[in-house]
Amino acid sequence: MASENEFLLLSFLTGIYVTFVYDLLRIFRRVIPQGEFLVSLEDIAFWVYCAMKVFLLMYHESNGTLRWFAVLGALCGMFLYRKTASPFFVKYISYILCRMKELLYKIMCFFHLYDSIFC
Repeated sequence: MASENEFLLLSFLTGIYVTFVYDLLRIFRRVIPQGEFLVSLEDIAFWVYCAMKVFLLMYHESNGTLRWFAVLGALCGMFLYRKTASPFFVKYISYILCRMKELLYKIMCFFHLYDSIFC
């Protein structure tokens, strides 16, 4: 019983982790806008990475057997993180990084280290 509870907890934490990693990707996209092709490529890489993480969790914890309570645990972790910490994390970290980027551009323009077209 304890191992199933531990597996459920690991699944829950994996759901939080996966959503957190996607938030990092969302922040990156807000700070450095990209085209549709790069966004698609990043999404594919993200989902391949997540699939590998989930597969390894299932492989190590349940010998590769799909356990529905683990799927439910991961979904609960994703949902809880997305509804609590995620909006604040993405909003404020994006804001801070965008302000830092603007400051860096201003400094570079001041010292003529950046092309005058952008200054």
